[in-house]
Amino acid sequence: MKKKIVYFVPNNSTFIRRDIDMLSKDFIVSFFDLKQGNKFTLLPRLGLQGLFILKHCFSANLFICHFAGYSSFLPVLLGRMFSIPCLIIVAGADASRFPVFNYGNFAKRIYAFFTSVSLRFATHILPVHESLVMQQYDFDPGGEPVQGYQAFAKKTNKVPYTPIYYGYDSKQFKAVAGIDRKDLSFITVGNLSQKDVFIRKGFDLIIELAKRKKELSFTLVGWSGRRIEGLPDNLTLLPFMNQDELIRLLSGHTFYFQLSVMEGFPNALCEAMLCGCVPVGSNVSGIPFIIGDTGFLLKKRNIDELEMLVNKAIESTDLPMLSEKARQRIANNFSEELRRERFNQIIHQYINPA
Repeated sequence: MKKKIVYFVPNNSTFIRRDIDMLSKDFIVSFFDLKQGNKFTLLPRLGLQGLFILKHCFSANLFICHFAGYSSFLPVLLGRMFSIPCLIIVAGADASRFPVFNYGNFAKRIYAFFTSVSLRFATHILPVHESLVMQQYDFDPGGEPVQGYQAFAKKTNKVPYTPIYYGYDSKQFKAVAGIDRKDLSFITVGNLSQKDVFIRKGFDLIIELAKRKKELSFTLVGWSGRRIEGLPDNLTLLPFMNQDELIRLLSGHTFYFQLSVMEGFPNALCEAMLCGCVPVGSNVSGIPFIIGDTGFLLKKRNIDELEMLVNKAIESTDLPMLSEKARQRIANNFSEELRRERFNQIIHQYINPA
């Protein structure tokens, strides 16, 4: 008989649905979305989550929380009360503190409390990359010089952890036949509507670079329609689109930008690499590990350094080789099958102990 897992998230998303679909192959999975974002509905939603836990606590074998924070607080505490192991997937914001950008759970006092308690009393922590445990940070002066949940949540060094990387379907994410890549073209995907996200994702750097490099073309995907002043003619804004449309768009670009101030293990970067885009990324957290020797790394958040790096990238004679290497790096090292295998190894420690 299949064991039962209850899965908790702050907000639903594509990569979370992939995890639930993956786990559903081996377990019965029930799911609760806190729908976090509106401070006026947070307490009522936490009340509903508490009732949901009480409904399932006598049939559940394991709790899993994707992200530490408000959505993991009750599962951890009630899990302890009912002797249900609780695993927490740490994925980025829950291991960060950037007061200048108001980014990271630990940049907000109450959120930091909920995150710290969750991590301290979790049964096992599953960071999506080792750097989210503890890392030295010097990419942008807006962040603390040491990042990682162990830097901010005391006594979490006593909680066992196992890094488990995200996984991707290389049969789904691949360059579309018949679409030619445009030379000297760069693309990135993210939320362009929020000011703090706009800067944190490096979109401001890309716009400034586009003004300097008129011979290049740039595409930013994730535009809400709001007016953005001073855009050059060689930069195109597009709204979020469905996966098939995005894959076609990625297939027509040579480079993918991931210039984030902080990321755990960015899904968009990996999907772009599977589609053959040569990565240009910031030297932050899991990004250099993902890119390996298949692309180009920006060491500091600085427009002059970015311009020099892009000049090096466009002058490279190895772009077709790097494109193929980028795809193979993701396909060989970060597959859905590997994530499923490593996840199951941890899960069975707690629901089928030897």
